Amino acid sequence: MTSRRKDASLRELTDLIKEVNTHARSRTARISFALVYPDKRGRYVMREVGSTHSFRKGEDDRKTLERINFVTGDYLSVAIKV
Repeated sequence: MTSRRKDASLRELTDLIKEVNTHARSRTARISFALVYPDKRGRYVMREVGSTHSFRKGEDDRKTLERINFVTGDYLSVAIKV
């Protein structure tokens, strides 16, 4: 059995997003993350899990995928506000 590592932080994801999205590089950019997953009835639920700022450290930066209970098959919704 192989273990799936879920140690990526929201800050690491933010840095990856900044590499490919010019809006995320704005000094005022805020990146919000939400977990999207099916509930027990099979309907998708969205739960906000944190936000980061493009060039400023914040309290959610160190949250990991494991800490937000991300499992294989879930989606991560990302919104960039400039």
